[in-house]
Amino acid sequence: MTSPRTRWVLPALLLTVALTATGTAGAADGQAAPARSPLTGAADETADGVSAAPATTVQSAAFAAEDFCSRLPAGARTAAPDAVTACVSVDSGTGTATRTKTAAPTPATADLAADDPAGDGIGTEFEPDADDPEPPAPSCALTNQGNWTWSRTGGMCLNGVEVTYTLYDANGKTIGTGLVQVDSTLATSYKSLDLNETITARLVRVTGDVKSLVVKMQVDCGAGCKTVTKQPWYGSTAMTPGTERTGKTKYSGDAFAAGTTRSSFRTSYKMYVTMPGAVPVDPSASWSSPATGEIRCDKEQPRLRGCVIPTDDIPVLSYSSAHEKYGIVVPIYEEIMKRRGTDILHAVNQTKANANRASTCTPFTSLYPGQTGKDSCDEFPPASTEEGGQDGDLCAELTPQVVNGLWSAPATWPTRPASGNETCLRLHITQRANSSAGGVLGSLRKYQRLVDGDPFRIEFTA
Repeated sequence: MTSPRTRWVLPALLLTVALTATGTAGAADGQAAPARSPLTGAADETADGVSAAPATTVQSAAFAAEDFCSRLPAGARTAAPDAVTACVSVDSGTGTATRTKTAAPTPATADLAADDPAGDGIGTEFEPDADDPEPPAPSCALTNQGNWTWSRTGGMCLNGVEVTYTLYDANGKTIGTGLVQVDSTLATSYKSLDLNETITARLVRVTGDVKSLVVKMQVDCGAGCKTVTKQPWYGSTAMTPGTERTGKTKYSGDAFAAGTTRSSFRTSYKMYVTMPGAVPVDPSASWSSPATGEIRCDKEQPRLRGCVIPTDDIPVLSYSSAHEKYGIVVPIYEEIMKRRGTDILHAVNQTKANANRASTCTPFTSLYPGQTGKDSCDEFPPASTEEGGQDGDLCAELTPQVVNGLWSAPATWPTRPASGNETCLRLHITQRANSSAGGVLGSLRKYQRLVDGDPFRIEFTA
């Protein structure tokens, strides 16, 4: 075999792209980043050239109405002597189910190599560099009255549920009403199994013999979760029109069943609405978070445990050919995905990822033996996906480069020419580029809580 110190530029190129005048600066060790090319489409970008995260669908489900009636205790009849029966109805108000778009957290990908001393991209595929900025704090807008609203990382909200308290006399005539409106906001976290919730109840108005109401609440959650703080507020102070009670509840998603590493559950709520003087025995109203919005908590990432609410929209891994560190690999990544005929990949755990990498990258002959950081094996599809781990002998072994403004990915060795039909890669790139490309996936895995089997979509931008 020809000496591994020789870098080959063969006439039969797998892929060749003419470059514009910009875009080749910044890449290390002679492997310049490609500029915008005909292979990549336009995309929204931030001021520093990093592609903005795509919009995320916020899902919504209408609240289910219910009614509950009981005899009014004698102790509550001093203010309303004619009252015999009290009924509580729970309704969604005026809301309807909707799907809207909101901006997703945008983890930066500017400096992701330091957490990957081996230079193989595996470390950063599971936990990006410590300098990787935190995403925006999760938030859930109280919109769509009478609806549950949630997103994968933004938590879950319930807005404007209406609880109506009605008094009836012995003849079934209404002699007073009270309207209570309830909001709740539950926050998940990619780095904690604690889920914190704020609940607010407002007495909007009263009529007739209803002058004030006592409102109490209690929460719970299903298997795989434990309730830490069950009541948002304590005491039995009567509420008058225009007043509200606000408090916090807390759940923990660390009640994993034996032998499991993740759990999915819903939260549930009981509300006690009474006239002053009445002792609540049974809840007047109860409800649960929607079945389509189950919270999922896991302990499958190497260093972080956390929770998300999976939605219909799968997370998106975005690679930019303009990126100063890993941009050199983007055109050939994109070509391989086109050959595969899909833009979907699936996450695997670290044990499987290590095996996948060994299958594709062992053995590997460095172009610069003894020179740390000059050459490393970058496998694609990534080792941390189900689609990774193909036999390296079946993959195209290439060295992306830019010569005189022209990007190309020639075969690394003359004895292993590329056929142009391979659907996997062994690339010779710098450790810096390898770690940075892995770190983009690491950021997605970290902030979106990708676990074994989770799908994600890969896109390529200029």
